[in-house]
Amino acid sequence: MQACARLRCNRATSRNFKSGFVEAESISARKKSIIAILSNVAELGASRMEETIGKVNLRDVAIGTGIAVDKMLALTGQASVIAVQVSVPAEEERLERRARHARLDEITAKLKELRDSQA
Repeated sequence: MQACARLRCNRATSRNFKSGFVEAESISARKKSIIAILSNVAELGASRMEETIGKVNLRDVAIGTGIAVDKMLALTGQASVIAVQVSVPAEEERLERRARHARLDEITAKLKELRDSQA
């Protein structure tokens, strides 16, 4: 109640505030439980992969294990890193590529003409 007086809020607001902490703790506990489950799934999947090397279902086991590991890392704040490199050519490079492609198209057309004339 003293907190309500200091913060100038009513009892309902105080209860809602406290329930927010309880809910956050509940979410944290559920998150820890899910992390433990996913860790177990990843461990079981890895051992299953070891058992099934050379068998047909290895792909499915690997996918399931990868998903479990990825979710576990995301929940622990260690999201996996995927490096993507995108090369965007400058306008000059694009023009050079278009010219090169046009020359190749001309060569292809000449070769087709030569082939068709020999047939």
